[in-house]
Amino acid sequence: SFIMALLSQVLAYFQGEPRAYYSYIALSPSIALVSVIACFRGYFQGLKNMRPTAISQITEQSVKLVFGLLLCSAFGSTPEEKGALACLAVTLSEAGAVVYLAFIYGKNKPPISKNSAKFPTKRLILTVIPITLSSIILPAARLYDGFTIINILKTYLPNALSLYGVYTGSVETVIGVPVAVCYGLAVAVLPSVSHLISQGKINKAYDEVGKSLLITLILSFSASIIVFFSADTITSLLFGKFNVGEREITSRLLSSAAFNIVLLSLIQTETGCLIALGKTYCPCATLFTGLLSKIILQPLLLKIVEINIFAPLICDILCYFVAVFLNLVYIIICNNKRRTEDELNDHRDRNTGGRSLPQGL
Repeated sequence: SFIMALLSQVLAYFQGEPRAYYSYIALSPSIALVSVIACFRGYFQGLKNMRPTAISQITEQSVKLVFGLLLCSAFGSTPEEKGALACLAVTLSEAGAVVYLAFIYGKNKPPISKNSAKFPTKRLILTVIPITLSSIILPAARLYDGFTIINILKTYLPNALSLYGVYTGSVETVIGVPVAVCYGLAVAVLPSVSHLISQGKINKAYDEVGKSLLITLILSFSASIIVFFSADTITSLLFGKFNVGEREITSRLLSSAAFNIVLLSLIQTETGCLIALGKTYCPCATLFTGLLSKIILQPLLLKIVEINIFAPLICDILCYFVAVFLNLVYIIICNNKRRTEDELNDHRDRNTGGRSLPQGL
């Protein structure tokens, strides 16, 4: 949070919009607040209690909506001031969620026994590092968009900033709604699969993984179909104040981005399943591979005038598809390997009559 506030002007300058530094300052405290929220939510989710997570998310969105509208309508006379006030509303929403979660935790905090098992620090670090890297790859992709889209598009388009806002602020917001619904499944599957693994019920754990992926696919595919065929209607209802050109571009981007609902939802569930299975480095590696393809291809496509703002969309689809495909292949390989080992063990038991073989045989 401190570094973001300190470097706000530098970040805004490299993004190609110096006036955005007010927004960086207003948004910077939310980094620390979100980190605290993650700890509280993880604690409750580990106990299979999803209610605090759900209520805190509703609290976030409610505070953000109310304060965002109030602050932007009552204060601020320039676009940069109103943008900063909207970001301040985001920070206030995170603060509201922290207050709620801290209150619930205080009421339900269990007494700590002196004989409580301690989680080894080394194991904690080795577990946290790959999960943290997985979590920052997608935000890093958004940051990369901020630095490349505006700077390249403005070399041949006068409305580069507007197009960037249409894609990241309008299209991605709509796409994020069904993805957020599927996120609940990704969160719920992690403690469930981990619990089965800890009990040695490996077969049931992989069955749970398969069921979660299937449900995610059905829900996300249904949502993507709705968005694809209703893009014009959604654009008219939510972004009716856009001019004709912006509405047309938003509608086209939205219908094309509908496929990302499926990919992002699957990434969430696959990541949760792999972490629960103890394969913490896999999501990090696959997402980084996808991001690498985006980093290489996006500047090239952005320079093509005919593609312009559709370049980041194409690269996002490629990035997410690579990650989903590699995750799925890895899960299948692990499952097949586990089945092969089970078959070998069963064959050995039948041949030895259930007796263990002498060491070395």
